[in-house]
Amino acid sequence: MFNKPSVLAVAVAAASLFSAGVQASGFKINEQSASGAGRAFAGSAAVANDASVVFFNPAGMSRLERSQASFGFTYLQLEGSFDGVRTNPTGMVTSDTAEAGVYNDGGDFMPDKVIPFGYIVHKLDDKAAVGLGIFAPFGTATDYKSGSLAGGFADETQLSAIDIQPTFSYQLSDTLSFGVGIDIVYAQGLLSKELDLVPFGAPGATDPQYKGYENKFEVKGDDIGYGWNFGVMWDASQATTLGFAYRSEIDFDLEGKSEFKQSEGVLGYADPDGATGPIPPGAYPVDGNTGKVDKQDSRVPLTGPRSATFSIAHQFDDRLQLLAGATWTDWSSFKYFDVIATKSGIIDDLSGLGENYIGHIVEKWHDTWSYSVGAEYSLNQDWTLRTGYAFDASPVKDEHRTARVPDNDRQWLTAGTTYNLNDSWSFDAAVAYLFIDKSKIDEYNYDLDDDQKGADNLKGEFDVNALGLSFQANYRM
Repeated sequence: MFNKPSVLAVAVAAASLFSAGVQASGFKINEQSASGAGRAFAGSAAVANDASVVFFNPAGMSRLERSQASFGFTYLQLEGSFDGVRTNPTGMVTSDTAEAGVYNDGGDFMPDKVIPFGYIVHKLDDKAAVGLGIFAPFGTATDYKSGSLAGGFADETQLSAIDIQPTFSYQLSDTLSFGVGIDIVYAQGLLSKELDLVPFGAPGATDPQYKGYENKFEVKGDDIGYGWNFGVMWDASQATTLGFAYRSEIDFDLEGKSEFKQSEGVLGYADPDGATGPIPPGAYPVDGNTGKVDKQDSRVPLTGPRSATFSIAHQFDDRLQLLAGATWTDWSSFKYFDVIATKSGIIDDLSGLGENYIGHIVEKWHDTWSYSVGAEYSLNQDWTLRTGYAFDASPVKDEHRTARVPDNDRQWLTAGTTYNLNDSWSFDAAVAYLFIDKSKIDEYNYDLDDDQKGADNLKGEFDVNALGLSFQANYRM
């Protein structure tokens, strides 16, 4: 029996705030350059084609011949679908009971996105350069249809983040350059889930009005985080360049409000005095005689992982350049995703987790490597063609996959081109198609000891597809 409505535990999922910006695993985004996208970002830390080198390896800024600016955007056409079943808190599989037909499959829960970026590099002299980049390092947006099977674990997820990165680069010798940068990142997020406050099928709760969800929980927050990065480029020979780029962790404490969207006349299901069944507004543990649940101050601690990229670029002949690279990401630092009350209130009491926790999600991600290979071919003075292939491993363990992050390994094929209009202007375009493995899910709620909490469950399979179109303009000063 439910001493407190355990279904009110805010089961927001870990990568929920930061789930895969679909062109990268975890919650990373790869949409920072159209010229890089054309070769699947192979060799990006070992080349300096344009001002986007500010992001990929600031060491390359001093290698640019002139001051220049690059700006553009990526349009992501996304599609996600779910096929599965829900088990409600009484242990009733909804597709096999009187609740059959009450829920939907969530529809296409991945909206299309446009992700902008911009960079500027100013050459101080032949050896030194300063730069500034503005881009999205991570982010996500998923939105299930109201009343979905997944709604008890994930309804809407939104994260937007903007990184303002000042950088400096210096050419130490004819073959070696280095660069450093500071990351100033503003992030804001929204998470919501639907609430089955009075589980249909529990003793005293067989009235049709208790079918489906009765309310909705939402938490919003924002914060500014700080990090740093550095890189080196070394010409191992006249034809071959090696590059290394490192990015530090960035910690966030997204502070904001948690709330029930229908805060008046809230029903719950509890056993305060040995009685069972639905309880009216004003009964334990809802506040006063109005059934009111006030907003509650809360915070969401998150850490953006550190990463290291190794790249090689080899000029095969006057026209063809071959590129390759690998990136390690420290996802194992991401073990939990929590929503924690910062002031006393009702919502954390309703969650039944204790210690002021509103939500606690076990993630326990693992470190990953991604790999890419690509090529650039100078067709003539005006046109350069590109192509690439990448394999990007998911950090999500099968046993902890969540409805907010139906992430899995992906492979992607890319093609792109550069057109040089004149001595000052050039334009890049790229297309990337992702082949993403289908993802199985078997999600439960957990207590603070990481033990399964309640019978609420989502089981099934996700199918996600993605197509990216990138455009970029470059102005050489």
